[in-house]
Amino acid sequence: MNDLVTGLFDSGNAWSRRTRGRLTGLSPDLTELLLHLATADAFWNWRYKVDAAWKRRAKALLKADGADVLVRYAVHELARGGSFHDVRDPDEAIRDLGRQGVPARPRSLAIGFLLAAGWLREDTGGLSADLALVARKNAQAMDSYYRVDHAVAGAAFHALGDLPGPGAMDVLWTLHSLVTTSMHPQRVLAKSVKRAAARLGVPADELAERTVPHHGLETDGTLTVGWIGRGALWWNASVDAVIALDADGRVTVEWTDGDRVTRTTAPFRCPNGYRTPMRADSITLVQCIAKSIEETVAEERRRLGSRAVRDRTLSRSDWVRFYRDHPVTGVVTRALAWEYGLPGDPAHHPLDPAADPTALPAAARIRLRPPSPDAPGPSSDAPAVSTGP
Repeated sequence: MNDLVTGLFDSGNAWSRRTRGRLTGLSPDLTELLLHLATADAFWNWRYKVDAAWKRRAKALLKADGADVLVRYAVHELARGGSFHDVRDPDEAIRDLGRQGVPARPRSLAIGFLLAAGWLREDTGGLSADLALVARKNAQAMDSYYRVDHAVAGAAFHALGDLPGPGAMDVLWTLHSLVTTSMHPQRVLAKSVKRAAARLGVPADELAERTVPHHGLETDGTLTVGWIGRGALWWNASVDAVIALDADGRVTVEWTDGDRVTRTTAPFRCPNGYRTPMRADSITLVQCIAKSIEETVAEERRRLGSRAVRDRTLSRSDWVRFYRDHPVTGVVTRALAWEYGLPGDPAHHPLDPAADPTALPAAARIRLRPPSPDAPGPSSDAPAVSTGP
């Protein structure tokens, strides 16, 4: 059996080298767990679903003495350095495209450990933070480059959706804002967010406000597209373009071709002669993202014009995080009239969304300013624009 365990490791893989000493010479129960987790790739498919029988067996084996500590150790090591692949140079990743260089058996074991982490009893010792870091590195949701691995990222997302406690929920909110919808495993992230929210009883309106996609937009409302090193790190595109969301909610795309820059609005047609076979897929994806941003702006205008939002009050931190500073929702937020109240004070005071929110007391509760009795309410498509305090 020990020979079977030894065969799970690859000297060319950094995670294997780091963990081999700890993951060999185990008790029979832990060895059986290790061998079972190493078959994860056969029971974790491209739809990011876990085979039910494999999961039941994994949960049974996790009851062994020392299993909890072992899983936490393996996940923590996956969060270190360059995560599983240990590739932080985009040029190296491009050179590796099409090569059969992924160590399959260690990767399957890594996926197994990640899935198992979600079935531990407690989110302690920084487990959710480690899972989040693995997910971010393998879904390219970092400020510096890491090699993408959809299966590893998806397994970390799945585990966070199963992990008990509110800590994992807060991590999932953050991941939802960082991981673009263009990344393939984002679908399992969205499902994990909903699963965790349902388990914790998160209200529907709170779920809606915390899962508005960022679409990869930076804080200035732009998404720069290009080859790795010239644009967003998560997207190695064959075009040079900038998608921008203006302060008035209008979406534009600037296509760059040498010294020529062409600015377009919906349907975001590229300039004549720009479309080539090499550029075709990237052009289509740029157009799809720009259209998706328009749709999200329209949906946020409808949502913020609804009674469900008008009747809510928000903490200062939640309002800043999910409204004011959101690259899409923030555009709609700054076009509306807001006010805040303080504990023990029946009055409400005008709030300028563009002002520094730290000037507000931390205990402030923020809400949309109710319409005056004789004023028409905002339509579902176009909320009333703030005229200032």
